Amino acid sequence: MREIDALDYWHEQSPGYFSELSTFGALPEVAILRMMGKGRLIRLNAGEGLYSVGEPSEAFFIVLSGKMNSWMPRQDGGWTLARCHEPGDDMGFVPMIALSDRPATTKAESDSVVLEITCGHFLDLQQHEPDVFGLMLLNLARGMARTIINMASIMAEQDSQLHKIYPKAPGIREA
Repeated sequence: MREIDALDYWHEQSPGYFSELSTFGALPEVAILRMMGKGRLIRLNAGEGLYSVGEPSEAFFIVLSGKMNSWMPRQDGGWTLARCHEPGDDMGFVPMIALSDRPATTKAESDSVVLEITCGHFLDLQQHEPDVFGLMLLNLARGMARTIINMASIMAEQDSQLHKIYPKAPGIREA
């Protein structure tokens, strides 16, 4: 894991690339570049960890390229893949806003670049660029909404699979 220069990466990818990422949707290119300049760009090799369960959530990350996976610990000591993060996805925004420690360990599945946005940077964005902050917050909320819908779909499918395995309880009629 190493920090890279934001301007070099901006030119390497081309400015239009960043506007296509969901967290940056509808943001002016100049605002995205400014955010990248104030944040910290981190390049990770496949298999490298970004953060671990229990660490303070003092920042969140946006996947700029590559793929990242978040793993949650199970009570039996194992790990469950909780979420796969693609370019444009955020990581760690929910625990940062909830003021809770990180509930997952996140590692690079493939070589990746992420942008770190600290609580202080996010507050600065809200105070000095409220329009940009509002759009970004809307984009982050959309990402959370898509994740909740996806989780509900997975739970519904698991429930369906359980009903195939276990017979109906005696005396319960279908609605």
